[in-house]
Amino acid sequence: MATGAEFDAGYLRWRASEAHAALIGEGLPTRVQPFSFVPLAGLASVLDALALSPGQTLVDLGCGRGGPGLWLAEQARARLIGVDASRVAVADARQRQHLFPTVPHACFTVAEVATTGLPDACAHAVVSIDVLQLVDDQPAMAREAVRLLRPGGRLALTTWEGSGSAPQRFPRDLAGLLADAGLRVDAIVEQPAWAKRQYDIYARAAAAAEAGGDPAVEDLAAEGRRAQAWRHAVRRVLVTAHHPASPQP
Repeated sequence: MATGAEFDAGYLRWRASEAHAALIGEGLPTRVQPFSFVPLAGLASVLDALALSPGQTLVDLGCGRGGPGLWLAEQARARLIGVDASRVAVADARQRQHLFPTVPHACFTVAEVATTGLPDACAHAVVSIDVLQLVDDQPAMAREAVRLLRPGGRLALTTWEGSGSAPQRFPRDLAGLLADAGLRVDAIVEQPAWAKRQYDIYARAAAAAEAGGDPAVEDLAAEGRRAQAWRHAVRRVLVTAHHPASPQP
């Protein structure tokens, strides 16, 4: 798995490229600037699953440069705590939060998603967008989500579930992984439209990379070439779960 320092180097390339931002952010508000493959309709589905009320707290595990978590918090009028191992990404998130002025409060911290250092039961909801497959200790990340959630709190994460020849970093049994951590899984819904969008982006990145001169686009094209090898051994999913304890009055 890549280290925080390697992601720092990547973010320095990616944030400097308008072409990369246009490719991966197609169809989303420009200020979101994601580094994931979830479309705007997908973020709306995540928002529905989180069921946040105004003033509640959302923890974003693997927040990157903050855009998707800030968008979710803005729509729900929720407070946001973003966590990421990349110092570059967190610094950018702090500088970009003014683009979402109606978020009641947002803060970002540098930490591993499996050991955030945040207080127990500090979150009404936890979200993680396309991060789980990048984490060395996925069970520890799931346990951390449980620790952060208040009784009855909700989890929504997007990832890929693997089988067969897929690299081992792709979880094989998401339902079991989350249940073992103490979560009750509500749904695991395959998202073929998200997958199609992802590979369409890869194809456009490959065409753009032929011209050369943009390391960020070349990164995306190289990622697409690697992904072709296991394209049919992974499925794109949205997972929703909740802390099984009853909410406290």
